[in-house]
Amino acid sequence: MGGSDFPLNSPEGANPAPSAPNQSPSERSWSWPWGYLESLVIVAAVTIGGLIAQFLFGPRPTFLLSYPLNLILALILIAFLFLTRIFKKVLYFLASAPLAVVLMAFMALWGLAMGLIPQLDPSAPAPETIWGILGFFQITSSWAFSFLYLLVLVSLGATVIRLSPKRITVFFSHLGLWLVLLAAGLGAADRQREIMRVMEGSFEWRALDEGKRAEGAYKDLDLAIRLDDFIMEEYPARIALFDPKTGRSWPENKPPVLLQIDQAALHKTQKLGDYAIKVLEYLPNAAPMGDNRFIRVMFQGSVQAALVEAKNLKTGQTFQGWLTPGGGRLPPNPLILEKDGLVLAMTRPEPRSFVSKVKIFTIEGQEVESSVSVNHPLAAGDWLIYQRDYDAEAGAFSLWSGFELIKDPWLNLAYAGFGLWALGCVGLIVKGGPRKP
Repeated sequence: MGGSDFPLNSPEGANPAPSAPNQSPSERSWSWPWGYLESLVIVAAVTIGGLIAQFLFGPRPTFLLSYPLNLILALILIAFLFLTRIFKKVLYFLASAPLAVVLMAFMALWGLAMGLIPQLDPSAPAPETIWGILGFFQITSSWAFSFLYLLVLVSLGATVIRLSPKRITVFFSHLGLWLVLLAAGLGAADRQREIMRVMEGSFEWRALDEGKRAEGAYKDLDLAIRLDDFIMEEYPARIALFDPKTGRSWPENKPPVLLQIDQAALHKTQKLGDYAIKVLEYLPNAAPMGDNRFIRVMFQGSVQAALVEAKNLKTGQTFQGWLTPGGGRLPPNPLILEKDGLVLAMTRPEPRSFVSKVKIFTIEGQEVESSVSVNHPLAAGDWLIYQRDYDAEAGAFSLWSGFELIKDPWLNLAYAGFGLWALGCVGLIVKGGPRKP
């Protein structure tokens, strides 16, 4: 994080005089310019201070970094950074390479701890152990991590303040990164994540807060969603052999062999265990019509169906019948291979895509009519609406659709930071990076 436009050794820009040979290590410490030892002591002290605060006061309250306190903190931080231009030594130390390296090392250790220790939701109670009391199971909401994060913002911000206006590309890249860190940290408490389930043909404006799902508490939102239709496209189903006694695929202790069933598989022989399987007829949309017979239909409630023939390659015995995976109110329809006691069954088809056609009504009077699908959210007011789930048992006949609603007031600031950072990186590539005189 340290800048390269100004010398890091002294505020005057001159290299420090070498230490006298008879000077002891203790005399050399804490004399200007501060280096790695002083940086290590300061960062360690900040970390220990955070651990003590965690032990004395418990988890950091969420409201301390929520609006308007986070905005006030951001303004105080910016004012402090500009104030350091008056105190050159403070500015140069905060933007120095030793402090940046030590900070990154400590943050890397916290990141390693987050990877090794299971992290709990900040609202969940921590285990009554020394590690739980010190916040290691909720690192991002702990006092120690918060103090280090603020020190990183100060150090990187000081680097931005120190950069020369002539180095516009370096300035943009550092400022962009600083804005991203600022928005990600101070804006985290203002980020709302809500879960809403909407029945087809009805309105819904109540959401289940993700942090209170166990309590089943709903909250009213400033928008309503009407689900007009839920549409799902499915992949062709597959068939496999099962042992009805155990319910497992056959042969056991081996990965199941799944044969494709679609129009391309018609009248082709495929081997499945000791059986030769041939698809005689395939109906992507079918309904039962008595006597174990299926016909092609084009209405809601239909299922995939296939007329198959299974021939035992050892005995020559042949079985024939209709297979369906079931769905909605229709039960599965397997083919029983009597002699072996095995069952030839069609698996539930996997979804290719699912889309919810919705109309959004915001409190400001805005109406948005569009579709929501996976990885294609819908923007309405200050919210981003994502397709989350549906009734998996009903599949394509699901009567409700689940949505995830996210509001992040600091998101645009993060986008601006990414844009500046990318612009600075492109400028560095074009100009060939910093050059030493």
